[in-house]
Amino acid sequence: MNNSESENKKLTRKERYEFLINARNFHYDNFNKWMTYFYVAIGALFVGYYTIASSENMNTEKIILISLGYITSLFWYWSSKGYYFWNINFITLVNDCEKNTLKLKKKKRVYFVFANKKTQNNYLNPISGANISTSKIAILFSFVISIVWSILLLEKLKEMELIETHFVCEFIISLFITLTLSYIIPKYFLKGKIEHFPDLEINQTG
Repeated sequence: MNNSESENKKLTRKERYEFLINARNFHYDNFNKWMTYFYVAIGALFVGYYTIASSENMNTEKIILISLGYITSLFWYWSSKGYYFWNINFITLVNDCEKNTLKLKKKKRVYFVFANKKTQNNYLNPISGANISTSKIAILFSFVISIVWSILLLEKLKEMELIETHFVCEFIISLFITLTLSYIIPKYFLKGKIEHFPDLEINQTG
């Protein structure tokens, strides 16, 4: 292999590496935009509901707003889970590219090494950082908001004397319904079509 062919091969490797990073960043930027839409929509629904919360003879409107809030929160929750799935995929591909395509040593790989795991990693200090996954927080937060909307809906139905439940039962019912919907609907109706993609089965710890 002459020098020209070697340079072309190196350039192709570098381009693939940059393409993977750009794809990951594009996915991350889009996620931030989508989350903003959900924040605005859910905030508007909360404001709308509590604006008419004390109004009489508007039970239908209240149920509609609560139901929309619950559905929107579920979509937010599922989007957060979907983002995390794809984000881990891109990070793993970048890490694998550094390892197997660029043949970088572990300490030279940007997406594999850490500068100092102990620096600013303090869970107790209120003005220090800590090793916390913001992606997992987004998933958990959206799940909690979904549960809150579900409880509000059950509370409204109880207020209208359509059901009789205790708050603990409402929480359990909300948890069960949300988890059930989150398993059935995304798995059978919302999952991405990735069956035709080859699975490299890359070890994420590599």
